[in-house]
Amino acid sequence: MIRAALLVVMAAALAVFSVPVSADAARDALQKKAVSGDPSAQVALGRALQNDGAPADKAAGAEWFRKAAATGSAEGAWMLGSSMLGGTGVPRDVPGGIDWMRKSVNLDQNPDHMAVLAVALLATGGTQEALQWAQKAADKGSSKGMEVLAMARLSGEMGLPKDPALAEKLMTTAAQKGDVDAQLSLGQFYITGLFGKHDVVAGQRWLQAAADQGSAKAEGTLAYFLITGKENVPPDAARGVALAKKAIAGHEMLGHYAMGVAYVTGAGVAENPAEGWYQISLAQRMDNQQQLKSAGDYLAKAAAKLTPAQLTQLKARVDADVGAQTASGS
Repeated sequence: MIRAALLVVMAAALAVFSVPVSADAARDALQKKAVSGDPSAQVALGRALQNDGAPADKAAGAEWFRKAAATGSAEGAWMLGSSMLGGTGVPRDVPGGIDWMRKSVNLDQNPDHMAVLAVALLATGGTQEALQWAQKAADKGSSKGMEVLAMARLSGEMGLPKDPALAEKLMTTAAQKGDVDAQLSLGQFYITGLFGKHDVVAGQRWLQAAADQGSAKAEGTLAYFLITGKENVPPDAARGVALAKKAIAGHEMLGHYAMGVAYVTGAGVAENPAEGWYQISLAQRMDNQQQLKSAGDYLAKAAAKLTPAQLTQLKARVDADVGAQTASGS
């Protein structure tokens, strides 16, 4: 769970956001500014191209980031490093990506970017430098930096001794600053006892705070606990099902899983083994971090009530939906 939370911190800041330049006239104007050497326009155009989704556009977007970076643009360097780290529009090059990210934060001292750089360095074995950037980010008030240090204090990574009490303090401060990822992690850690104590009331409160900010992952997580009553969370299946449906609308794997469990067990909805098997199987296919440890038990329970023909049809439905998600980039 700690490693997954670190990855959430990193993904949140590495995301290439869409920019409102879809109209032909606006795109043409942006292109002219970029060609004239305006680094801000070059970065904006690069983001727009990478957001288009076509491989050729992603490559063109990365090239605009490179042009902006060459002028000394911290944003251009950051986006180029992010592209290289993820292999978006350029061959994946983790060391090269980290180099550009390091150049970026040295230029603009962006504390949230420092925190992400720390996670990237940690993943590649650069423990001491990772700690330096995470501490600097936290000292500058970055909630992301606080999150990274909190994770390190829980796991003992970065060469730091484990200190659950300090981890709780850091994560709480980040959550109180309104950081949705910190709120999600804080809620999970209170409920599962990672701080050395269980506090399901505080855990639900923080998960709901993250959900209220639009976190589909928080919706799905809270839905699962409310539907199953796991970790001594008082069951509220009706509320859990409502949250699961919101998470599914946000294309969140945990929403599908929680909804599947509800259908298999008949919690908050009429028991429906076929729909339960489908939702859990779909969640399994979306689970690239292998989080769904109990999925097999629920699938077996549902499968015991289905015919071979039904299972064949459901497998085909899952394959089709996964293919559609892949094609749309969801």
